[in-house]
Amino acid sequence: MVKGRGTAYWTGVMSLTGAMEIKAVKKAERTILSHCYYEGALKLTRPVYLDENAPSVYMIHVGGGYVDGDVYTTQIQAAREAELSVTTQSHTKVYKTPKKPVVQKTSIHMEENSLVEYMPDPLIAYEQARFVQETDVHMKEGARLIYSDMMTPGWAEDGRSFSYDWIRSMLKVYKNERLVVFDHLFLEPDESISGLMQMEGYSHTGMLLVLHDSVDEKFINIVYERLNTMNLEARFGISELPVKGFMLRILAHSTKTLEELIYKAHDYIRSNLLHRENIQWRKY
Repeated sequence: MVKGRGTAYWTGVMSLTGAMEIKAVKKAERTILSHCYYEGALKLTRPVYLDENAPSVYMIHVGGGYVDGDVYTTQIQAAREAELSVTTQSHTKVYKTPKKPVVQKTSIHMEENSLVEYMPDPLIAYEQARFVQETDVHMKEGARLIYSDMMTPGWAEDGRSFSYDWIRSMLKVYKNERLVVFDHLFLEPDESISGLMQMEGYSHTGMLLVLHDSVDEKFINIVYERLNTMNLEARFGISELPVKGFMLRILAHSTKTLEELIYKAHDYIRSNLLHRENIQWRKY
């Protein structure tokens, strides 16, 4: 692992709270990290080969949480046929932001037949938190993406379920430079957020996006039925995409329920789409 002056430095963004760059390339039968750079409050662990030929890396925030005006950027590149799993070491905590919202920008570039599994731990937004998340994904032919996102409310002194100010998350996915997925989530707590067509009485939300050329209606139905048999206290739905893939959206009362549903789906996807053994990310 190399820590040094990356692209972020040369473009004059040393004022960022944290920046990270990762590039994965395939060497013989194994994927390795050919470039790794980080600065500020973001760190990266050494790669762990939980999958024999594909590394898993853990992003770490050393400051304990996101605060007023923080700005973070992450760039992930997967070269042709490279396979990479990215997660976080713990939950992302967003604290009070009285002046400026926290901004997190992520860019993922995937060459032909590459694989990226991007599955961070849930975000926790505390009282008076404001958070903007912007993610752009660029995929070439045959690239495969598994991407998850979970948003949860933190505690408040008065015991309110929704005490953050607002959360905005925008995801754009381009395949061969054509926009194929645009997902925009905006949560702003008010009297109606628990009502119909919003959170409907739930406090936690999560999603799982899968783009893979082997996804079809039969596969989606199987994933739905496997989740439905878990009988968890949650509401979820799966939407087939205009390209080969689907999006799972979940409403729940707890982080544990979100994780159980998403990880159950992920296990089935790894076994039946990727033909890989399931992996357990060890986190401390």
